[in-house]
Amino acid sequence: MSYSIQSIVALRGVFPCELPDALEVVELKGGVEMIPLGTIAREFHGIPFLPLTDEGDVELPSALTQLCTQIAMRGDFAYIEAEVFGGAGTQAYVLFSGGKAGSPIVANDAINYALQLLGVRTGKDSDEFESVGLGRHRETDSWLTHSPSIQIIEP
Repeated sequence: MSYSIQSIVALRGVFPCELPDALEVVELKGGVEMIPLGTIAREFHGIPFLPLTDEGDVELPSALTQLCTQIAMRGDFAYIEAEVFGGAGTQAYVLFSGGKAGSPIVANDAINYALQLLGVRTGKDSDEFESVGLGRHRETDSWLTHSPSIQIIEP
């Protein structure tokens, strides 16, 4: 089984009403919202695919940091990514607090830690990842309402 996700998550009300181009907000469970960084968004904003888990970078690429600071208006949020293939995988997050990026954390349960820091609470039979519904789709583009085959033509 394979799984990958690359997105920005926050509690409801943190993201601005108007987002930068090629981005959309998706409602998750438990009062959490997500901005999936699918194929179109990554290409439009010059963001690499899974820079922390797939590429092994030790800091966020500048294009991703710039995008995150554009949406850092009303509270804390986290950039998250994960890649699982054949049962083995890696997760990572960077917490943005007060408009500033923290250090990247790469760990087996990194997304659960990020969601905990944002205030997500779970029932006794699930973890944070499961409680907000991040397992609903197996790859980032599946979360989006538009087709990843749409071509964005820049002026």
